[in-house]
Amino acid sequence: MRSYEEAFSAYWHPVAFSHELKERPLPARLLGRELVVWRTGPGVAVTQRYCAHRGADLSQGAVVGQGLRCGFHGWTYGQDGRCVHVPSQPSVPIPPRAAVASYRATERYGLIWVCLAAEPAAPLPDWPELEDGSVATVALPLLDWNVSAGRMLEIVLDVTHLSWVHEGTFGNPAQQQVPPYDVERLPHGVRAQITYPALAPSIGGAPPKVDRTTLTYEVTYPFAVRLTFKPTLFFKHTVYAIASPWSEEKMQCFYFSSYHPNLKMFPDIFVKSERAILEQDRVMAEAQRPKAHPLDFSGEVHVKADRLTNEYRRGVIALRLGHPVEGPAPD
Repeated sequence: MRSYEEAFSAYWHPVAFSHELKERPLPARLLGRELVVWRTGPGVAVTQRYCAHRGADLSQGAVVGQGLRCGFHGWTYGQDGRCVHVPSQPSVPIPPRAAVASYRATERYGLIWVCLAAEPAAPLPDWPELEDGSVATVALPLLDWNVSAGRMLEIVLDVTHLSWVHEGTFGNPAQQQVPPYDVERLPHGVRAQITYPALAPSIGGAPPKVDRTTLTYEVTYPFAVRLTFKPTLFFKHTVYAIASPWSEEKMQCFYFSSYHPNLKMFPDIFVKSERAILEQDRVMAEAQRPKAHPLDFSGEVHVKADRLTNEYRRGVIALRLGHPVEGPAPD
């Protein structure tokens, strides 16, 4: 069994929203490593957070023409992490050890992504609608939960908890049975679709109406999901949840939605309703044990309705073991 850090360091994980990174460098954390993110001419760079000289916090430095300059003594680092300038002795060769670790970084979908390995094990999620100008987006504040990234994804994918955990938001307590559904293997994940009789928001004090909503779940391993809501009474929108692992028991989730640009009221409605829904999820997820994502199923009892979360977990376990991800198990 590979360590958690070893198993997932070769995948792309978000560490910041693009709008957060301005002129100043930004601290970040990923898989137990402290990072600093900064803008360059052609894009973004990510290096170790602490200076090789005296361990100063480089996120308190400044971005200059040569790279990232430490605010303590002015040592400056290029995108590859090598020190390129020592102001206290400019005519002396810079020691080879004067360097900080650097990592692959890219900017896409309004996020800054980092891969800690020399070569990524898989591409970024394929969400073309976020780049073709057909939708607008709105993001929630970062979700800092004391759960593993896998636990976070499982609660998003859990089709059996909707009527229980989300009573009072969109959950329908009268709908307790989960109808049969299929799980399909994708090149880098899994997909499933269900129809759920959600309760639409109450308007003018009237009782909420049942809104038969089609939910389409598309997972990209290891910790990203695109969830499309297609109601009959409300407007279609898509939610993107990417859990970025800080450690095996803590994550930070980047959570946002795409919607038709003409729906001017959508951002306010989405932020208010989704924060209430996710708070219901957080309370439940943080109380689960073990906090780390289970590596087998021996400590739990499952039924067919759990198939989507089970297939997702099988895939994550395969990645942890360094094995190929097989297709969904037969019924």
